[in-house]
Amino acid sequence: MHRIDAFGNLPGVCRKLAEGIESLPGWRKGVRQKKTETRRKIVGGSRKAYRDSDDVVGSHRKFARRFTEGIGKLTGNVKGDRQKEDRRTYRKITGVAEVYGRFDLHPKKIGSGCRCASRRRTRKWT
Repeated sequence: MHRIDAFGNLPGVCRKLAEGIESLPGWRKGVRQKKTETRRKIVGGSRKAYRDSDDVVGSHRKFARRFTEGIGKLTGNVKGDRQKEDRRTYRKITGVAEVYGRFDLHPKKIGSGCRCASRRRTRKWT
């Protein structure tokens, strides 16, 4: 199946419309002629719209791209970013501390001479 869009594939649109009009059985000559004229108007209008939209949409796209680039540069200097980074660092540190607490790897107990400090506690450390 071919991809048909009014702006990018005008010959394909014309062909599909013509095939659709001719393939319908029982159509009288006047109806077919009217539909063909309508197709010509649609295609002519879409070609004009394509030419006009190229100028307008192109400038909008350039503006949008420059705007997002400018915003991207500004967001790196926002005061809240540093606070977010501090929160992330805090979460990482507390996450590591939870892991140490889960396996009971307190720094004082690691160097206590116990053979396996990473095993879960079965009795109270003294």
